[in-house]
Amino acid sequence: MSNAHSKTSRPIVPRLIRILAIPIILFWVLVAVALGMLTPPLDTVADEHSVSLSPHNSPAFQSMLNIGAVFKQFDSDSTAMVVLEGQDKLGDSAHQFYNQIVAKLTADHAHVENVQDFWSDPLTAAGSQSPDGKAAYVQVFLVGAQGTSPSHESVAAVRDIVASVPAPSGVKAYVASNTVLNADTSVAGHKSLQLMAVVSIGVIAVMLLIVYRSIVTTILALLIVGIELFAASGVTATAGNLNIIGLTPYAVSMITMLAIAAGTDYVIFLLGRYHEARAAGQDREKAFYTAYHGVSHVILGSGLTVAGALLCLTMTTLPYFQTMGLPCAIAILIVVAAALTLAPAILAVGSRFGLLDPKGNLSTRGWRKVGTAVVRWPVPIIVVTAAIAIIGFVSLLTYVPQYNDQKFTPADMPANVAMAAAERHFSQARMNPELLMLEADHDLRNPSDMLVIDRVAKSIFHQRGIERVQTITRPLGAPIEHSSIPFQIAMQNSATLQTAKIQNDNTAQMLEQADELTKTIANMEHMYSVLQQVTSTTHDLVGATKQIQTDTNELRDHIADFDDFFRPLRNYFYWEPHCFDIPVCWSIKSVFDTLDGIDKVTDDLGSVVNSTERLDALMPQMLATLPPTIASMKTMRDFMVASHSTMAGIQAHMQEAAQGSTLMGQYFDEAKNDDSFYLPPEVFQNPDFQRGLKMFVSPDGKAVRFIITHQGDPASVEGIQHVAGIRDAVADAVKGTPLENAKVSLAGTGSLYSDMQKGVIVDLSIACIAAMILIFAIMLVITRSVVAALVIVGTVAASLGTACGLSVLLWQDTLGLGVQWIVIPLSIVILLAVGSDYNLLVVSRLKEEIHAGLNTGIIRGMGATGRVVTAAGLVFAFTMMSMIVSDLRVVGQLGMTIGIGLLVDTLIVRSFMTPSIAAALGRWFWWPLNTFRTPGNAAPEPEPEAATAPLPQSTTSDTH
Repeated sequence: MSNAHSKTSRPIVPRLIRILAIPIILFWVLVAVALGMLTPPLDTVADEHSVSLSPHNSPAFQSMLNIGAVFKQFDSDSTAMVVLEGQDKLGDSAHQFYNQIVAKLTADHAHVENVQDFWSDPLTAAGSQSPDGKAAYVQVFLVGAQGTSPSHESVAAVRDIVASVPAPSGVKAYVASNTVLNADTSVAGHKSLQLMAVVSIGVIAVMLLIVYRSIVTTILALLIVGIELFAASGVTATAGNLNIIGLTPYAVSMITMLAIAAGTDYVIFLLGRYHEARAAGQDREKAFYTAYHGVSHVILGSGLTVAGALLCLTMTTLPYFQTMGLPCAIAILIVVAAALTLAPAILAVGSRFGLLDPKGNLSTRGWRKVGTAVVRWPVPIIVVTAAIAIIGFVSLLTYVPQYNDQKFTPADMPANVAMAAAERHFSQARMNPELLMLEADHDLRNPSDMLVIDRVAKSIFHQRGIERVQTITRPLGAPIEHSSIPFQIAMQNSATLQTAKIQNDNTAQMLEQADELTKTIANMEHMYSVLQQVTSTTHDLVGATKQIQTDTNELRDHIADFDDFFRPLRNYFYWEPHCFDIPVCWSIKSVFDTLDGIDKVTDDLGSVVNSTERLDALMPQMLATLPPTIASMKTMRDFMVASHSTMAGIQAHMQEAAQGSTLMGQYFDEAKNDDSFYLPPEVFQNPDFQRGLKMFVSPDGKAVRFIITHQGDPASVEGIQHVAGIRDAVADAVKGTPLENAKVSLAGTGSLYSDMQKGVIVDLSIACIAAMILIFAIMLVITRSVVAALVIVGTVAASLGTACGLSVLLWQDTLGLGVQWIVIPLSIVILLAVGSDYNLLVVSRLKEEIHAGLNTGIIRGMGATGRVVTAAGLVFAFTMMSMIVSDLRVVGQLGMTIGIGLLVDTLIVRSFMTPSIAAALGRWFWWPLNTFRTPGNAAPEPEPEAATAPLPQSTTSDTH
């Protein structure tokens, strides 16, 4: 380069740094040590001051809090499932174990807000027990928002309670849920942080040794990076400890890795430019000023770009992004400040002793050849690099985000062990249901509103992807037994079937009565025949009696004649007082007494004759009444038989009709058909139903909740799609009903991720647009070229799209593990932030060399920066890839995606795409800068490399 161009100014800032190098170094060491002693470590602060990752402004989160408030049960989104698993079916001992746990959980008001005990109630027990009877669960609502320190403390308290109750033989209790998984994820993230830091430092040390081939240079570079890391971590930890910022496991990991990677990059930039100046023949002092002047604006621009892009995350709504922006930006600003002061100070001190001089010759021939190829064939190179980018973008089209955090955390983590136990008996959807609440302006505890409530439940249940809906009208997921109109119609005929035997027996007795009546008729006919004979005999008896009377009268008359003749003699016998002593006298007297009895007999026989005559008159009358009586009885028998036949037919018809309606009701019950649901008013007085009301209806009766179970994993794309169907189903079901204006609250795993999915689109658009505008503005200020700034932003966008697509190709399409949903959005934002510094360094160097001509400047700029930028890019990429050692797969995927993006940016975009675009555009690349055209700049030959000259020998120390 010309002497004019090689003159290096000595502005005041680098002069002050060189003069105050020792105090600056001591200041940064003091900052790092003091903050490390006064403030707990970053991961400890993050654990004690962690913030919720739940989007508090999302409809799902607000709905969850609203449901808890209306039912007066909870005011946070933290829940846990205590799952009991037995080797055999759970029996009485398991119930006692369960009851003890529930009692202790209910008593712990410091950590537990509500215990939703369904298993203890026979009405809902089946809903919380597995089909095989070997597992049951109870849902517990915890104190503290999910992801916060109070929530983590509540999880620990629940685990302690469960562990404190002795389990019966063959039964184990587990604590599972997304809240528990979140707490364990925080612990795993903190444990992995130190390992990631150690691995990344090791990777950096190896690569620095390869690049500089000097242990001293490597140690000093690592010392700079270490001080920057401790300072950045200390400042961030202090801000977190003072509750100025919130921290999450993701933010802590990114702070550490970004500080290490960015600090290393900036050291490489500085040392690379220093080595270049030394190789060009400058003395150590001049080389210091050249290095500072050449890279300070790049470091500042890069740092501001990264910090600014990260600060754009504070404008987002999702805590995943929002909580990462400010902490990472603070750390990057500290690193930038240290890179602009500490690193030059150590360079100034070390260079005085020749500790940081390059070892051997620094050849640029290879990168100049690359530059020559770029200026000769810019369009083909653009086509090839664009084709590589297209591969990434095409792979990105296959991207299916994964929302289930279990897949991205260690399987042996306690929360995952518990969830695995639960999933042996329950589906993932049972462990992560949706909660729906309808809130009306009147009491819903009446038959008409129950019809609408069941209509809503039925409408949701019939949606594709919904497995079960539980509410007051179907506490176990199916309609309440015997609640269909056909069954209730059948119940009205149940009395007919219940009295059928009695009625049939009574009807059968009519035939018996007819048979008895036939026997009676036969007896009466026989009696009529006998009575006819009796009547005839009676008539004959009357004639004979009269003859006897006549004969007796004649006998009486003859005796009277005899008595008249012997009366004097008779008187003697009566007058003789001793007649009874005289046998002859007493005998004759007895004869006369007998003759006196004939008169009495005659009189009595007259009475008999009279009675016989009356009987003879009555018997024919009696005989005359029997034939009509027999005929009447025969008619009665015929009527009775006819009545039996008619009544039997009627009863058979009635019983057949009752049987049909009963079977209809039975079949409706068996089919769980919910097309004709109805609850009569008397059901509301049923004690079992009243218990169900307490579980599903709010205390004031104006709100009802539904527990909705998905088919499949609710934390998936399909589960998210179900949420929209649920909302539509509710809107259709309440249309035109008394609940048409009811407030709808929908919360749960699927609902929350649905809101997050929408939030990601909005947040990513906000963050990307803001970051691109910011990057463009910074690039425009530094390069003073609109086109160059646009090219830098455009190539960065191409780089991050390619990186995300290649990450999807690796994790999803090749390994089949899927990509966690947060990885791609975070990678895009971070790659936007860190992906522009290499382009900025290259373009800045091209601008410095523009005096030699456009194409020659490209060749010289690429030769000068190729080694440094490649080393920096590889170090940054492999540092981020070191995150793969984390126990959290999501952290590893994030690091790998960013690392892939940096490799693409370093090896493709910076090496080929950006220079070839600059060569293809020519002077328009620098518009509106004034450029000049030099002869033969179309395809110049590389100049002899100054870098291959021997290093200047300096035997004296540098002076200020």
